[in-house]
This record gives sequence, C-alpha cells and structure tokens, in this order.
Amino acid sequence: MLAHELKAPLAAVEGYLHIIHDRSAGDDPKAYEHMLDRSLVRTAAMRKLIGDLLDLTRIESGQKKRDMANVDLREVAKASIEMVSVEALRRNIAIKLQADSPVELQADRGEMEIICNNLISNAVKYNRDGGSVTVTLTAQTDKAQLSVADTGIGMTDDEAGRLFGDFVRIKNEKTRNIVGSGLGLSIVKKLASLYGGDVSVQSTPDVGSTFTVILPLPAAPSTGSGQASST
Repeated sequence: MLAHELKAPLAAVEGYLHIIHDRSAGDDPKAYEHMLDRSLVRTAAMRKLIGDLLDLTRIESGQKKRDMANVDLREVAKASIEMVSVEALRRNIAIKLQADSPVELQADRGEMEIICNNLISNAVKYNRDGGSVTVTLTAQTDKAQLSVADTGIGMTDDEAGRLFGDFVRIKNEKTRNIVGSGLGLSIVKKLASLYGGDVSVQSTPDVGSTFTVILPLPAAPSTGSGQASST
C-alpha cells in the first residue's frame, strides 16, 4: 500500500519533468505551468504522507518522545484554525470556534496539535466552496470533547465505517481530485486511544460531517482531610 502511495505520484512528477525537459508539449507556457503546479501538489502530498507515516511509526512502536504538560485545547485549536485560514479564505469557507473557556488537560501538546490539525484541515479540504466549519470545545468533570463539523461532501455509513483504518481514503467522484495520505484519521484515533479516549464520526452525503474526539480527564484531587465524614 505504501509503495503504491509513493510510486504513483513519483511516476506522475517524473513524467511531467520529462515533458518539461524535452519541451514536448509545444510552445505554450501555460501547459508547462500546469505541469509544474501539478508536480508541486504531488510532492506536497508525498511530504505529508512521509510525515504521517513517521508519526504513525513512532506511535505504534512506543518510541515517540512525549512531553506531558498542562495544555489548553482552545489555544491549540486557534493555532490550527490559523494554519488553514489562507485556504479557507481562498474558498470562502467560514471557520468558527466555540469555546467559552479554556479546556485544559495533561497531554503532549504536539499530539494535541496533530489531532486538531488533521480534523480542522480535513474539514476545510472536504468542504464546499462557501461552506463553514464549526469547532466546538467543551469540558465536563471527567472528559474533554472536541467536535469539528463541516458542511462538506459527507459520506455514506459504509464509507464512514472504514474511515479510521490505515491508508484508507474514500475514493469517489467527489474526492478524486483531493490528495491525502490516508493516515491522518488513523493517527487521530491511535492518539485518542493513548489517552483512553476515542474518535467518532457522523456524516450525511452532500450535507456534511461531524468528527468528535473525547479525551478523559483525570479525577480532581481530593481537597478534604482524607477522612470520611458522617451525617
């Protein structure tokens, strides 16, 4: 699977480079500009695949260095939104963050960034032009919840059921021009599991999808003397 995911775009880039080198597409500069643009898209996708694969390997091998600290998910989500803001603006996609207060937990900030970056960037990538993304953060006594809802192309129940497997990409007429590694959501699920949490999706074709990550929070320490009181 990995060999195919790398060989296919490499072959496409190599083909474009040969055409450009030999000037076999004629004298129209726009033809060559198109080939260069497509090559850049392909190489960006390969770079994303390699980065995702490294993250996946570190997680599964247990060798990923983790720096546990107090992390505010609201700040992480803001940074992720900022990262996709240019693409969202280009496609007139509105992004709204709903978080009335900080949502804090003990976590590795890098892992929380991976979760937020994957879900929010996907919500833009698979959205329709002029659509919207709503990122909602809530904290309860025992859990933190991150939900990312989009107004995008959506999925069938069968497609949603396969979504969190390694190298799974939903391929149909609506997604054929959208590049991806097929690892992002698998990594999100594995990271959530490291914290004893989970990720789920609800989706309707041509309406949109909502991804929800639940991360358990540790029980608050007792502030009493440690002795049971009687009534």
